[in-house]
Amino acid sequence: MKIATLSEMLEEVVRLGETTGTGEQAHELRGELEGRLATVRAAVAGATVPRVIAIERLYEPVRVAGLWVPEMIAIGGGEDVAGSPGLAPAEVSWGELAGLRPDIVIVMVEGYLENVQAQAMEVWEHIESLGAARVYAVAAQSGFSDPGPRLVDGVELLGHLLHPDLMDAPGNTPYTRLRSPAPRTAEA
Repeated sequence: MKIATLSEMLEEVVRLGETTGTGEQAHELRGELEGRLATVRAAVAGATVPRVIAIERLYEPVRVAGLWVPEMIAIGGGEDVAGSPGLAPAEVSWGELAGLRPDIVIVMVEGYLENVQAQAMEVWEHIESLGAARVYAVAAQSGFSDPGPRLVDGVELLGHLLHPDLMDAPGNTPYTRLRSPAPRTAEA
């Protein structure tokens, strides 16, 4: 089964559990995961909804996150203005993204967080041209790229990144805020 949404991932947890004879534990896990998602929804309910772009490939053509990520952003209290829930990630240009006026950009490419940050700095001028007030880097595999229970970790992190005043950062999903590099000074 190809998984494209969070609800399909939760159904797959139960299906796999029933197939392997661990149905009771699978139902318990699904209940726990749904409870965590409900906690995020409740924490951000009524908050201002920031416009978000999640980028999973930084080089032309740029690819914005799709499948379950737009749904994750919505649960975390944001509006994904580039990706479509349940659909494959879309390839776009930086120019197309600039017209979307995001409040927050999340760079979620594969690799260690330090590598994600380095890749983002290589195209910082493009990222900065989007005009977002905040830019974050996350390692995609830590809660965004694979359809499994770790997606809930990603939702909890998104709740914090989008609404740091309403949700504490989960300790299990690394991230960093990206800022414009310091201008180089001429050496005397």
